[in-house]
This record gives sequence, C-alpha cells and structure tokens, in this order.
Amino acid sequence: MCKNKLQKLKIQQLELLSKKIELYKQYNILRYKPSSKQLSYHDLGAQYKERLFLAGNRCGKTFCGAQEMAIHLTGLYPKWWQGRKFDKSIRAWAGSVTAESTRDILQIAYLGDEDSFGAIPKDLILKKTYKKSVTDAIDFVYVRHVSGGVSKLGFKSYDQGREKFQGTSRHVIHLDEEPDLRLYEECLMRTMDCDGLIMLTMTPLKGMSDVCLHYLDEAASDKVYVQATWEDAPHLDKSEIEKMRKSLRPHEREAREKGIPSLGSGRVFPIKEEEVLIDKEHIPKDLPLAAGMDFGWHNPTAIVWGAYDKDADVLYIVDSYKASEKTPEQHALVLKEKGLWIPVACDPAGQAVSQKDGESLMLAYEKQGVYLNKANNSVEAGLMEMLERMRSGRLKIASHLTAWFDEFRLYRRNERGVIVKDNDHLMDASRYLVVSGLMLAKHKPCVKGKIIQRKLDWVTL
Repeated sequence: MCKNKLQKLKIQQLELLSKKIELYKQYNILRYKPSSKQLSYHDLGAQYKERLFLAGNRCGKTFCGAQEMAIHLTGLYPKWWQGRKFDKSIRAWAGSVTAESTRDILQIAYLGDEDSFGAIPKDLILKKTYKKSVTDAIDFVYVRHVSGGVSKLGFKSYDQGREKFQGTSRHVIHLDEEPDLRLYEECLMRTMDCDGLIMLTMTPLKGMSDVCLHYLDEAASDKVYVQATWEDAPHLDKSEIEKMRKSLRPHEREAREKGIPSLGSGRVFPIKEEEVLIDKEHIPKDLPLAAGMDFGWHNPTAIVWGAYDKDADVLYIVDSYKASEKTPEQHALVLKEKGLWIPVACDPAGQAVSQKDGESLMLAYEKQGVYLNKANNSVEAGLMEMLERMRSGRLKIASHLTAWFDEFRLYRRNERGVIVKDNDHLMDASRYLVVSGLMLAKHKPCVKGKIIQRKLDWVTL
C-alpha cells in the first residue's frame, strides 16, 4: 500500500513538473533575453514617447516590439526592465501594412500558432474575437493583467485607412513596418490623453521618407531611434549573412542589412553614401568656386556651391541652401553673403517671363546685382555625368550637408523610369553645377595685387 502511494505521489509530482515545464514554455516574456540593441530600445521607453527600431531584415525588430507589448499587456515586468511601466491594464493596438501581413506576421509574433507560442502567454488570454473580412484574422484579444484588470489589444492594418485609426485613446501602439505619415500622426493622437507610447519597428525600404525624416531630424528631442544591423543580431549565422550580402544589389544592402534608408532599384544614383561623402577638413583649400541654382516658390529655391580641382577633375560640393516662399531679393542676399564673384549656373527656366509679375527671374536677380548664367538642362545627360563622377570618385559631397543627402536618398524613378519630381531641388542645382558650372569656376579676384579670402567658409546656411 505504501509502495502504491509512493508511486502515485511520484506520478503526481511528475505531472506537476510537466505542467510547470509546459507553462514555462509558453511564458516567452519570462525567458526573453534581449540583445544589446533591443535592450536599448526598451530602456529608452522610460524617457521617450516615440521610438523607432530602424533595423535590417531579420534583426529581431518585430519580435522585440511584440515582447514589449506582451510585457505591458500582462504587467509581468522582468527584473532587468528599465523601460516604461504601466501599473494597470492597458488598451493597445498592433498594426502592419495589410490585413494579411498583420495576421501572418504580427498575430503569430503575439499569439503563436499551432506549432509555436507567441509573446503573450496562452493561459493569460481570456478571449479572442475574429474579423469577418479576413480568414483567421483576429480582431481583439483580452489579456489578464497582474493588477486583476483586463488589457485589450486590437489588431489593425494600414490598408484600412487613417479613419479606422481614429477614436478612443491607446496606451501603447506598435506599428510594424512603415506607415504613411498621416496614419502615423493619427496614431500619435490616440496616445495624447493617456501619456501613451508609440513603438515603430521597420526596415526603411521606402528610403528617406516623411516618417524617416520625422525621426532622423536632429532637432527632434521628443523622439528617438535605435539602429540595428545584421551584426547586432546574435541569432543570425555569419555564413548566412555573407551569402545574403552577395545576393543583394549594392543599393539595397544598406537598407536590408543596416537599416539605412534606401530606395531599391528605383534610385537615380545607386551609390553608397560612403563612396561620395568627405569630411570638410579633407577638402582642398584655395580651389576655384562655382555654384548651381534651381528656382522655386512653394517648392524651394536651392543653391549648391562647389570647389573644383581642375587638375584632378574632382568637384567638391561644399555648401548648400534651400528655402521656400522667399523672394529673389531674399535669395540674392545669400548669394551676396557667399560672394558675388562666385559664378552661378542656374535653371534655364529662369529666363522665361513670369506670369505673376511679367518679369523673368533672371532679370529679377540682375536688379539685385546678381548675374546668373543659364545652364544646360539636358536632364539625362546631366544625371549620367553626375553618376559617372560619383563612380569614379570625381564628385564628393561634404559630409555635413544633411539636406543634400536627404534628397540623394530619396531621388528615384517611378515604375515607368521617370524621375519623381519631389524633394529634388538640391539634386537639380547639383546637376546644373556639374554640367555648366565647372567651366565657370574661378578664384576670388585680386585686390591690389593680392588674392583675398579665396576659400569659401564651409558652413551650411
């Protein structure tokens, strides 16, 4: 009898141990050990309302966002947690590009499937409701919180439209992959009255888009981003990384490996940034100077200044300027400050008569004492010359010209091969400089037998 009781006790203990093991398996948030970049992303939530995980493909960005969301939904904060904490149940959204991608990627990351556990422990899921329009797509999940309350998570997709993201407040919103800026701003509004959080996890395949600019703006102090590459992902095999590097096209590699905004095959200049940028300290001094200028009003007027090494046939773009809704008189002040002696090759459209005031732009500048030179406007030939110079190392851009590089990343062709005329004015000004400005480049004229202040001060306006 005693022997049978002992056997039953052992069986009960084994069953209890088995249940504990099974329970532990589904509590991914208790086993979660973030990488250094993932940990940094979590920690920054204590200080910043808006966070971007800007990462290459397969760097664990979606997994990171799902784990944090599960921690907030349940209130099961790990001992190592230094990020934001909520002391009661929350209302949250998780969304991706389409209803299908939300179901196939986010939903599995959060809830798992028949073969795996998700970030949210299954025994804490009280209820699930399903969407009527998409097979197996979950609409809402109700999760038990340690406070005794119930957290509510809704699954969204960007293709629903901005209007579907209006309504009640949300404590946490996780957007996986890049949304339209208007939709992002709508989500941001949902967090205003509850001191909520926005988590954006994405690979920047759309290039330097409005959303990227929203986060990468150096003047922004209320938002932050963490950038992760394949080298920051310990779960990726080194040999597999090398295989992927060889198979990707060069201009895609920066986005897919490093999380650097890129534009894929549509880029006008499929060149790595490091191949054209140069620190201003390394630019030779006392070179002849010239400028290129593109006109605009609602679209900005843009000017670039270049220093031309005639012996080596190398052009250095050393400064840039871009401003909207300013008069020729105001732009002329900038050109005067830099030096009226610097020749300017301008958009030939400036010779046309303006319908607004019956006067050509070039004549308007002449009245301000600024004499412009009409540039060759052969677009494709000019772009090809710029590209060849980039490839051969004969066109270098000062690394501090962030506005120039912002346009460079976004400069692309549409599906028909046509240049997308949007945020491209510094590119146009650079083309005028390359095609028509180099032959005009000169030193500052001598005064009393001396050459004074030959060099341009490399300061972004």
